[in-house]
Order: sequence, then C-alpha cells, then structure tokens
Amino acid sequence: MGKKLSKAPVYYTVTQVQFNPILNLNAFLPVLQAQMREIGFPDFNSQIYQNLIFPFFQAEGGQAPAPSIASQVRYLFGDMDARTQFVLENNALSLQSTAYDTFESFRQLLQRGIQIVDATIHLAFVERIGLRYLDAVFPVKEGDRLAAYLVPEVQGLSGKVEGTLSHSASETHTQTPSGQLVSRVIIRDGRIGFPDNFSIHPPQPDLRFTQFEGRHAILDTDAFYMHREPFSASTICSRMDALHEIIRGSFYATVTPHALDAWT
Repeated sequence: MGKKLSKAPVYYTVTQVQFNPILNLNAFLPVLQAQMREIGFPDFNSQIYQNLIFPFFQAEGGQAPAPSIASQVRYLFGDMDARTQFVLENNALSLQSTAYDTFESFRQLLQRGIQIVDATIHLAFVERIGLRYLDAVFPVKEGDRLAAYLVPEVQGLSGKVEGTLSHSASETHTQTPSGQLVSRVIIRDGRIGFPDNFSIHPPQPDLRFTQFEGRHAILDTDAFYMHREPFSASTICSRMDALHEIIRGSFYATVTPHALDAWT
C-alpha cells in the first residue's frame, strides 16, 4: 500500500459490491461465463451454502420468531492459477485473490467484472462496497523479532509473557466520511491462517506464507461504505479508492519503518 513492496506482507485481498437482488441469476450464467472466460477466468464452479434469515414480524404471544435457514447458490469464476476468483451471488459480486499485485490492477479487474454483470443483468442500485486486506507480519531478516515490525500500541503483552502464545488481539473501529474501518491485529504462535469469519473458501496463499511457522501477526483490515445509490461503475471505483486510502492509513499506522525497509 503506497509504493509497491517487493516482499509485501499481503496474502489475501477481497472486495465486494452488493446490489439489488437478482432472483433468476442462473438464467444469465451462460452469457456471464462466456464473458468471464474472455477476461481470463475460465474456471467455473458453484457452491451451495446456508443463509440464516431473521423474520421482521413477531410470533404469537410477543415472542421473537425463530430464524430460518435457506439454501442459496454462489458461482465462482477462477483464473488458470486458481489464485484469483470472482464470486457471484444473487445480490453481490466479490473479487478475492491471494496473488495481489497493486491496488490499481485489483480495482480495474473488479471494474471489468462488475461491468460484465451490469451489461448482462442491468443492475439498478448498489448498497454496500467493501474492501478487506489480510497481511501476515513476521521477521524476514535474520536476527529480527516481531516486535521490531509493529508499533507498541498493537502488541499488548505478547512480548512480555512466557510460554506459547494463543493470541493477543487489538481491534479498532472508526467512522470516517468515506466509510467505516475495522482494524484488527492478532499476534499468535504457529502457522499463518485465515480468520474464522470467512463465508467463502479462499484460494491457496503463496508458499512463503504457508511454510512459515512461528510468532507472527495478522493485520485484518476491513473498510466498507453502506448507502443505497444508483448503480455506477465509476462511482464504485471512486468509493473503492476512498476505502483503500483508509486502509492504507491504518496499515502505515500499524507497522514500523523497520518493517517497511525489510519489505522493500
């Protein structure tokens, strides 16, 4: 984030655009699949998942009704390397990748995907745009310790207690004019993994992340903008730019100059 780092710590990125529900989505799949192939996403798969639905009305006697579970389908369009995927649901398009290069190329790819969906389905409105990064911070220079890579405010007591660390957590919620930010830092011993709150199975990360074992920190930074507005691909890109700036600020507030030097 900022100038490109040759050893950047980002190992997973996802963005999502939520739009008006399309109940007959499967009717458009042949056209969508053909166009996704043309932009480099020939792999195709579908997944059935369970969605929890909470009714608005009250049951007899004033008691809250029990939530119900509905089965829904999502469609995955993947690239040749199985590292980047578009995930299409009846009210959202996500782009997830473990082969992140630059924000500009990532945003442009999302723009191409959402333009394909709009040209085929004719979207009416957008009501949520989100951008999330996972960064794995661990020593990359011989003799370094994790403490040299993170500012003291997010380290807790992780460097001051003995034994194997289950986790040390820091979480900050911020409201800005461009959207909301949730910044989490989890320090732990062991292998690098994904948070538990993932609803979509992510692609396999790069080997330098999967092969590491030891003390590390996961920077889980999530920014999102919620407001219903008419569909516009250019507005979506502008919103994403603003969300990226929020995340960029959080990233640079969390890591040290030593870390940036080690990743250059």
